[in-house]
Amino acid sequence: MVRILALSFVFVTLALSPLRAATVDPATVTCKEYNSSSRQGMLDIISALYDATRSDPKLGALKESKFGDTLDKACTAKPEAKVIDALR
Repeated sequence: MVRILALSFVFVTLALSPLRAATVDPATVTCKEYNSSSRQGMLDIISALYDATRSDPKLGALKESKFGDTLDKACTAKPEAKVIDALR
């Protein structure tokens, strides 16, 4: 019985995990969305934008932690802009 409950819990957890992870479109996410996101939402946005800007000469040289700081500063300065535009 315990085994069935444990397997059910694992199945439900695995089935729901993709629903929790929201996909982030780096081209359309705004600073307003970034600033109002949860901590995990902010990390998802940082990760998606970090991956999308690897070929950029200016942003591509940054480590992900420094990229997050840069993104925070850009969105503070331009809260109504798209994040990608605020970074430029």
